[in-house]
Amino acid sequence: MGQEFKSLSSTGGVFEEKCIDIKFMVYPKIKFKADLKTDTENCISFLKHKRPRQNKQFVVWFLPLDLRYILDKKILIKKRDGIIKEYVRRAYKNKKTEIESGLKEMIENWRKVEKAYFRLVGRVFKNHPWPKGNYRGFASIFYMFPRYIDKRIFFFPYTHKIPKYANKVIAHEMLHFMFFDYIEGKYGLKENSRIKDRPANYIWQVSEVFNNVMENWELYNLI
Repeated sequence: MGQEFKSLSSTGGVFEEKCIDIKFMVYPKIKFKADLKTDTENCISFLKHKRPRQNKQFVVWFLPLDLRYILDKKILIKKRDGIIKEYVRRAYKNKKTEIESGLKEMIENWRKVEKAYFRLVGRVFKNHPWPKGNYRGFASIFYMFPRYIDKRIFFFPYTHKIPKYANKVIAHEMLHFMFFDYIEGKYGLKENSRIKDRPANYIWQVSEVFNNVMENWELYNLI
């Protein structure tokens, strides 16, 4: 995909751990990359995505300050997409060293905690197997980090003022993959399933509440 920083790509590893019920759990392989084309498509797709009115602010939060002017309704979508493409191209050119360095550091940090993380998530979900797929995490220059359940794709910051913040984002998004697979298998519910008398995005809201509970759990934060 695009101008990939191949020297920093990592295929991860498959780890097998003995769990509480003596089953062997196979953990996902996550391939981490920084990719100009993918991040461009990430931005264009995020802006076009239809979302509830109360979530419209996400679009503003997603964009760097110097790019928020493209939200002006006077700017046609075709022109807006062109501006985004040029913005990302320049950013990846001007910040190439920082992005490469951030990606390398992020991979090193994640490798230190991934086994403990997957082991703990396995306990929470009673050894429910991780959904199969090609898990890919992409570094991003933007400020919100979407994930695509069916494609097993998510985004994370290449840098952040909070140390090891990428680990928090990766762990958060991986929880979503497991959560949605679990409720589909156990209750037949998908992310976009509708619940009577509930908001259209109710299942997503529940998934975020679950993640918040996990992220406030002392044992989870010890990883």
